[in-house]
Amino acid sequence: MALLLACSTCGAQAPTQQPGADTGRTSDSGVATDIPVLEEVVTTATKKSEAEVAQFVPAAINVLTGEGLAARHVTDIEDLSYALPNVALDAIGTGKGIANFSIRGLGVAGSIPSIDPTVGVFVDGMYLGINYGVIVDMLDLEAVDVLRGPQGLLFGRNVTGGAVLLRSRRPGGEFTANASMRLETGLDSRFTGSIEGALADGAIGARLSVSFRDDSGWFENSAPGGGPVGAEVTRVLRPVVTWTPSERLDVTMIYERGDTDGDGPATQNRRRFGGFDFAIDEPGFSLVDWQHFVVEANRRVGLGRGAVTNVFGWRTLRQEALIDIDATVDPVFHGFTFTDQEQFSNELRYSGWFSDGWQATFGVYFFAQNIRYRERRVLRGEERAPFGGDQDHLTGGVFMNNDIALGNDWVLTLGARYTLEDKDVEVATAGNAICVVDSHRCDFDFRDGNSWSNVTPKVGLQRWLSPEAQVYGHFTKGFRSGGYNLRNTSPTAAPGPFDEEEQDSFEVGLKSELADGRVRLNVAAFHNQVYGMQRQVTFADAAGGAIQITANTADATIQGLEAEVLAAVGESATVSGFIGYTDGAYDEVRHDLDGDGSTVGDDRFKLPRLAKLTYGVEGRYTRTVGDRGELSMRVSLAHRDDSEVTDNNLGVLDGGDLVDLSVDYSPSGSLTFTLYGKNLLNEVLRRSDFDLSGLVDSTYSPLKEGRVLGVEARGRW
Repeated sequence: MALLLACSTCGAQAPTQQPGADTGRTSDSGVATDIPVLEEVVTTATKKSEAEVAQFVPAAINVLTGEGLAARHVTDIEDLSYALPNVALDAIGTGKGIANFSIRGLGVAGSIPSIDPTVGVFVDGMYLGINYGVIVDMLDLEAVDVLRGPQGLLFGRNVTGGAVLLRSRRPGGEFTANASMRLETGLDSRFTGSIEGALADGAIGARLSVSFRDDSGWFENSAPGGGPVGAEVTRVLRPVVTWTPSERLDVTMIYERGDTDGDGPATQNRRRFGGFDFAIDEPGFSLVDWQHFVVEANRRVGLGRGAVTNVFGWRTLRQEALIDIDATVDPVFHGFTFTDQEQFSNELRYSGWFSDGWQATFGVYFFAQNIRYRERRVLRGEERAPFGGDQDHLTGGVFMNNDIALGNDWVLTLGARYTLEDKDVEVATAGNAICVVDSHRCDFDFRDGNSWSNVTPKVGLQRWLSPEAQVYGHFTKGFRSGGYNLRNTSPTAAPGPFDEEEQDSFEVGLKSELADGRVRLNVAAFHNQVYGMQRQVTFADAAGGAIQITANTADATIQGLEAEVLAAVGESATVSGFIGYTDGAYDEVRHDLDGDGSTVGDDRFKLPRLAKLTYGVEGRYTRTVGDRGELSMRVSLAHRDDSEVTDNNLGVLDGGDLVDLSVDYSPSGSLTFTLYGKNLLNEVLRRSDFDLSGLVDSTYSPLKEGRVLGVEARGRW
């Protein structure tokens, strides 16, 4: 039904709300009501010729609009870690911006740049090739789409857990300006602003967005001579230019340049300290510098009443960090890391209608990147020789997806993607080879290359029970890239190659709107079989600090449920809630997970980065205060269970309950003042937890910030 409804205009933009939905419409009983229906949001995640209503898409997807992000006072993606069912968008804590995202129990635990993610992040259609530089200050976004479950058909490799899509705001054709000033406890101040306009009778649009953040540091180091930790200065600049020479052609060019300069993480020794207390002798530093350029061109064509889209991306990133890993007041284990990455990508695709009941999307994709990684360790005051590696990486793919209407109510999805990938590496093993500090040149002791190819199919069926309700089910496969470990710290284990991680995934779901569009209820269930699970097995080591081996350790089964509800209550309020449950266990273990020399009994361990239960509730209320403007309030509670960090289950990633509250007052349509608080219960949360008992009586447990209070002023002209 959705396919046929969308085809009623065949090539025109998909509706932004379901047919018949309107404010103040007549109910089923024939009685007029002033209770508004829920706002519909659209997504570009399906890569169709036009955006689709997210509620129509037969998949578990959440779209967080720019306005929604502003209401949550989001600074970076990590602020959404507790916002969605079975989703954990956490940083690792070993350097600014390094993502360790997990969705539906599939995640990463580590900071080796050559280890690919399970949750792919895409910025304006460009895939980010490494986990570094992913969690940085977000600026002027139109939307963030979070797709749960494997997305290999349309997005390729390294999306076995899901995908996160960030879309920059485009110019709208009129002169507008926006500015906001925020001040938080810490002390943390942030200014953002944008201005846009049109030229050449509207054929050219331009938008310039900037942000500046100055954080004095939320934490306090209790070591002798200590002080604030967590200071950071971040700058981001993004110009966006659109060119529309005709109704059939539009080109968007997006450039972004950013840098951040701050302290290293606040690392806690959990054997000695609790709460937010810690004492370290090295506050360290973290420097990140990035820039990227994306060009998206859309050409509407007569063939199939569709469009041809080309997305070109280029990105470069440089990061340096110094970390107190031992989390004590002695120089037991400090680490300096250097990462330099450059990538190019291009996707050319077509999407259109070949008949009233057949919509097809197909394309070709190319990706290339170079990674250089160096590390230098200080162990018990002695500086060791640098080590690391270089990697050249090429990926190519072709894909096709078909949505075929079977009668009035059924839609069949058939698609597949073929991918070919090649990696070549040179590695200098710690203790075996030496790298030069300044030039980063190395005497490599390992050189190798390998290729992988696979097919990612998808078969799905969608059944429309009514124009407001659908059920769906699909099967798909996913692959996480094979590769090499550029941080080779074991003198006896080769850095690779390790093989791909493979996944078979089944999902069924219900999407519905009830009470004349005032209640939205979505439910999904999933069952995943993971083969050759790719893990970074880590052990503390007195001689080298830590031994990290990446291997295909096991097969596992992961399954779970998700439910989300959103309801309009009266004329001025909405309430929403979600719950997610994930359960997983090893089927077979092939690699020693606890270092006892045997795999016997290792299947008893819990899967890392799998939080069994997540849930949240939120309420929003808005009312007009006479002729004095508008007052609104938002309150939310979100929960996530504890989860294991390491394969031997000696480290725990604390869950908790996050309570947020904000009150907005708008004396006019162009000005808003806000008071807000985040993590009001002052929950103690950590980004990682690594047992160092093989080296020192300590743990490496970098802290997240606790309670934050803030004020903000926003203006629009």
